[in-house]
Amino acid sequence: MKRKLAVLLTVTLCFGLLAGCGSKKEDAPAASTGTGDSQEAPAEEPKETKSMTLYYSNSTDWADPIIQEFEDQTGIKVDLVQDGTSSLFARIKAEAGNPQADVVWGGVIDTYRANQDMLQQYTSSNVDALKDAAKDANGYYTGFDMGPMVMIYNTELVDAAGAPTSWADLLDEKYKGQIACADPTSASSSFACMMSIILAYGTDDGKGYEFIEKLVDNLDGKILDSSSGVYKGVADGEYMVGLTYEEAALRYIQSGANIAIVYPSEGTSSSPSGMAIVKDCQNLKNAQKFIDYLSSKEVQEQLGDLNRRSVRSDVSDPDTMEAWDKITFVNMDIDWTSSHTQEFNDMWNDLISR
Repeated sequence: MKRKLAVLLTVTLCFGLLAGCGSKKEDAPAASTGTGDSQEAPAEEPKETKSMTLYYSNSTDWADPIIQEFEDQTGIKVDLVQDGTSSLFARIKAEAGNPQADVVWGGVIDTYRANQDMLQQYTSSNVDALKDAAKDANGYYTGFDMGPMVMIYNTELVDAAGAPTSWADLLDEKYKGQIACADPTSASSSFACMMSIILAYGTDDGKGYEFIEKLVDNLDGKILDSSSGVYKGVADGEYMVGLTYEEAALRYIQSGANIAIVYPSEGTSSSPSGMAIVKDCQNLKNAQKFIDYLSSKEVQEQLGDLNRRSVRSDVSDPDTMEAWDKITFVNMDIDWTSSHTQEFNDMWNDLISR
């Protein structure tokens, strides 16, 4: 019997955001060259196949049911490779010329913008229904969902009356060594938090970078390897506060964790998570179908149950979420963040090595 997505969504309260996926990736068929000896041949239509390979950094507990439903609807087998966003793009870069992936899914669109030379241009059939923030004018990527970067705190360790309300509060001496923060050079959510801070405090006069330097000092050498370590560490009482993303915080709260969410008063960001087709992929038609499926109203209407916000203008956020117009946002300059990624990474590595 066809497995329905609504049934499978109950697993979203499970932990293990970065658990590995059990599917094995199979060799994809070689792409046709489409060349002739005496004259230029017309461009060939992408071949019809019944498989594709997906590189994804999303949590398997909620993403795999969506993938399964795509397989059930289309008959296309999806071979899976699950890893961190940065690791996946490094893998795609290493495989250039012989791409093994057809689609990459997960991580903020800033990462996609910075690596668009690895991506295939495609405009989804759902583009007219998408919010502007989810569109790339050149078609290199498409947004999947939206959600602001947030701070969280352990309600058993931090009294609500004295809880942080701003990024600036993280510099308080009482939080020294008590801030859960993932390495922003490898964790896209942590990178988005850092970019939010820098843009909130200023890029022209260096005040944003100065704030990051002070924040690193207050981390006291404690930097986590993955995004999942942040909300788990705060929920378990290993840290008082943490920097993470809204969906993970809401999911943990629903599971009964003693944490609360703070939307920083200086402003936060909400870069959509991304999805894109890998350049010169071997199963182009299936990759296009997958992008269209993820951006469809059918899937996007399920996101509220996953504590995520849709990128479609015709899908509303659930009432259980903070109203969008009550959250202060910075002007998220994707061009600036993309062009300064390496500079930030170098600065960060220098700071933590001192």
